[in-house]
Amino acid sequence: MRRPLNVMLPPLEVPFAVLCGDREVFLFSVKLADVPGALQQVFSVMASYGVNVVSIYSVDTSYLGEREQVEVNIIVDLTGKPYSAEQLAKSISLLNVVKDVSYYGKQLPDMLFDEHHFPMRMMGERAIIYRESGYREMILGLKRQLGTGGDALLYHIGLNIGKGIWNKLKQITGGDIDLLVKHVKYRVMMNRTSMVREIILEAGRVVVRLEDNYECALVKNYGKPFSNLHRGMFAGIFSELVGSDNSKETKCIAAGDPYCEFVIGRTD
Repeated sequence: MRRPLNVMLPPLEVPFAVLCGDREVFLFSVKLADVPGALQQVFSVMASYGVNVVSIYSVDTSYLGEREQVEVNIIVDLTGKPYSAEQLAKSISLLNVVKDVSYYGKQLPDMLFDEHHFPMRMMGERAIIYRESGYREMILGLKRQLGTGGDALLYHIGLNIGKGIWNKLKQITGGDIDLLVKHVKYRVMMNRTSMVREIILEAGRVVVRLEDNYECALVKNYGKPFSNLHRGMFAGIFSELVGSDNSKETKCIAAGDPYCEFVIGRTD
């Protein structure tokens, strides 16, 4: 069932770092035989110890069939427990489905983060994360320091990102335009930069509608369209298709609109 525009989903916190205050949390990395019920056996051991699971994630984002083992990372809370993380790890290691188990506690007084997996990858490609405190200054700082030159720089950064996306997706889809458009929609959403709700192909132009565009969400009551990165990115993605890199943001959440809208190609 599709949801209407502007109905927000709950946010997704990245699982490999946990703010935990003074709780005694530990990360267990467990390598398991890839067989049905293996993870359930691990959880049964944890349940027998009265352990509360804080977070769980795998290191794999690709699955193409059978594999010998899978690694699962489980963050647990051992605050006030009468046993050690070492004891729990030993009990887990006795399971026949467990190939290896390791663990460690928090590195900072109020934080535990995964320091054993690097770099981060998404669908086989290296990926990076910038938190708002960083990308806010990148975008607003360039506009503040360079004025319209900053706008142009951000646009061309986005343009080249978009061209890279287009070239990659042409290889993946074999040039199938309908499939390529679907890839654009869901891969932008996969990166969690914005929620793509509509991509409309028309004669000589493409219309893209976004929800919660991170770039434009930085400013409130700006009074006019704000985006340069996304405007450039969609121009880079679709310029070959429409024969023009002309790109205009016709609606913007920074201007009070309910969503951002970009028109690539003819804008009449």
